[in-house]
Amino acid sequence: MSTSPAGSDILDTPDAGGLVIRGGVFRFASYVAVVALSIIPVAVLTRYLGVTRFGQYATVISLVTVASVVTDVGMSALGTREYAVREGADRDRLMRDLLGLRVALTLLGVVFATAFAALAGYDAALLAGTVAAALSTVALVFQHTLCIPLSAELRIGLMSLLDLVRQALTVVAIIALVLLGAGLFPLLSVTLVVYALLIPITARYARGRISLHVAIHPDRWVQLLRLTVYFSLASAVGALYAYTAQITTSLVATPQENGLFAASFRVYVVATTVPGLLVSGALPLIARAARDDRTRLAYAMQRIFEVSLILGVAAGVGLLAGGQFIINVVAGQHYDGAVVPLHIEGIALMLSFLVAGWGFALLSLEEYAALLAVNAAAFLVSCGLTIGLAPSHGADGAAVAVLCGEATLLGGYVVAIARRSPELRPRLNVMPKVVLAAVPAVALAVLPALPSVARLALALVVYGLVIVLTRAVPAEVVEIIPRPRRASRTSGV
Repeated sequence: MSTSPAGSDILDTPDAGGLVIRGGVFRFASYVAVVALSIIPVAVLTRYLGVTRFGQYATVISLVTVASVVTDVGMSALGTREYAVREGADRDRLMRDLLGLRVALTLLGVVFATAFAALAGYDAALLAGTVAAALSTVALVFQHTLCIPLSAELRIGLMSLLDLVRQALTVVAIIALVLLGAGLFPLLSVTLVVYALLIPITARYARGRISLHVAIHPDRWVQLLRLTVYFSLASAVGALYAYTAQITTSLVATPQENGLFAASFRVYVVATTVPGLLVSGALPLIARAARDDRTRLAYAMQRIFEVSLILGVAAGVGLLAGGQFIINVVAGQHYDGAVVPLHIEGIALMLSFLVAGWGFALLSLEEYAALLAVNAAAFLVSCGLTIGLAPSHGADGAAVAVLCGEATLLGGYVVAIARRSPELRPRLNVMPKVVLAAVPAVALAVLPALPSVARLALALVVYGLVIVLTRAVPAEVVEIIPRPRRASRTSGV
């Protein structure tokens, strides 16, 4: 039963932490279903398009993602934070201005993606597909903006359900197009149709909480951009860092190596969404605690660190043990060269779980300059290493660039947090327990005598058992796990 005082804001009550944990668990479970669904279209597309054409498809998706996040200039995360800390007419006005600004900036992103595709020499079908995929980001902006109040009210279950619906629609559309023998243009247009369908569904749940009108006030837009100039630049550079390896590899490596890297990178991208999803549900709580209660913020960040470390190591072990099996399922035997890059990206994935929490902490503390500096360093490392390694080492070199960029990002975030707010530095009490669980799991993950799927299952089971036996999982998470009720000893009850 809730203990929230009547009329109180859920973010200010003791119930908020439990809602975040339950929501995070539910969102993780729903994302497992989303990933399971996403395997189907990727497996179909890798085989249907072949290595070279799939590399082109994945490059366009990366290009559009960069354009989307660059022109978003951090407004999505900023909107969630501001919705959590503002009230009344002030909040309503800001949300209308935010939607108008995001639409305008996203249209600029469409122009940017189209210009890049034209300059890169894309053929007519690929160029048209780039335009369609870029236009999907406009629909995405509407849908994501409508989700802001749902996130601030910690309605994480509903948001998870919307993600599941989105992926299910995508799966159906892609399979239908493949059966019809469609080319790259219709396949790249799927996202536009799916988000257009999701807008009215999301609007139904957000009605009365956020305005559906687009406000065109350039003077207020300038004020918003000034408010977030450092964070905007940090988000732009961060987007370039995250996807620069795929785009750069397409320019400096052979089409074959670009296709192999695309297969491993798609798996990595899907997996790296998990830490962001888990932590994003806590952003309203983190933002409110950063404003009002640093002790509460430190407590929340410690728990986020512990859970992220446990899950991150599990994810890294999973890709190390099951890399061959995953590539076989997702892409097929023609993509055997993507296994080693996926192993390397498994280490990067481990770091990504820790990066998400500290990134949101810096955002909540309004440390935009630090975000910009760290993301710029990660971008330079990733881009420089891709240019240096991908021509001679192909997909393996590009994967090393991804790993080094992620390591730079994590190291920079930890240093920035330690300098700005020493009380937020993580305590490493859980580290020995995680290491104790990881050692036998990694040994099983690299055991050559076992098939990849067997190594995957054994490594994760052993890791999970040691984690449970050492009680590494925070008590708050354990407490929400349902327990079977004891049978009553009273007859007839």
